Amino acid sequence: MGASSDPGSALWLELPPQSSEAPRRLLVFLHGAGSSAEAFAPIAIAWQLKFPGAVAAIFEALRAAPTQHGRDWFDGRGIAADRVSRIGQACDTVAQRIEALQRTAGIDGERTIMVGFSQGATLALELARSHARLAAIVVSYAGQLARPIGPDERITPTIHLLHGEFDSLVPAVHAERAYRGLNAAGAHVTLDIAADEAHSIGQAMVNLGTARVLQTLFRGRKPRARSGSALH
Repeated sequence: MGASSDPGSALWLELPPQSSEAPRRLLVFLHGAGSSAEAFAPIAIAWQLKFPGAVAAIFEALRAAPTQHGRDWFDGRGIAADRVSRIGQACDTVAQRIEALQRTAGIDGERTIMVGFSQGATLALELARSHARLAAIVVSYAGQLARPIGPDERITPTIHLLHGEFDSLVPAVHAERAYRGLNAAGAHVTLDIAADEAHSIGQAMVNLGTARVLQTLFRGRKPRARSGSALH
């Protein structure tokens, strides 16, 4: 685990590469609100099976959840405008930790893939905008933009948006709005609304997310046309 200034706590749960022969990469995972690095480990392991040469780091969120179960990345209370500064502060802290991990692992942002879920996905999308060099590819499961895209904003990382059709906690309309905004900002972005999926990441969602990343890595960046694909 990563070191922490708080006794007895850790900044991330780190899984070593499964193969010394596969391409070396860094997978950074940001779990959802009210969860933990340990709870997100099965998803990280499923991803790592597709990228066996990667170091997988599941980051622990920054603050205790109000339910006293798990941790949150930022205080989610209030309207969206109230949360912008909180998300920005969380991004700065997480960016510093990712940079420290990259230095230790000897892996730069071009070989880093960031995967977020729900509140962690919102943070990942904001990191793609405010700290673009951290990761070349960002995967957002059930995420939403923290703030509207600016008229002159340009976004360089490749972004894959994945959302369950029946997500009642973060409706898929948020992913559709994010797609339009990111596309207008010049991002290489795809959107998949997965049929019959809700607010969770099962094996089908893992398969879809890893397939999108593999397409980006090995077939070149995809055109910015909306994919509109769904799982059955």
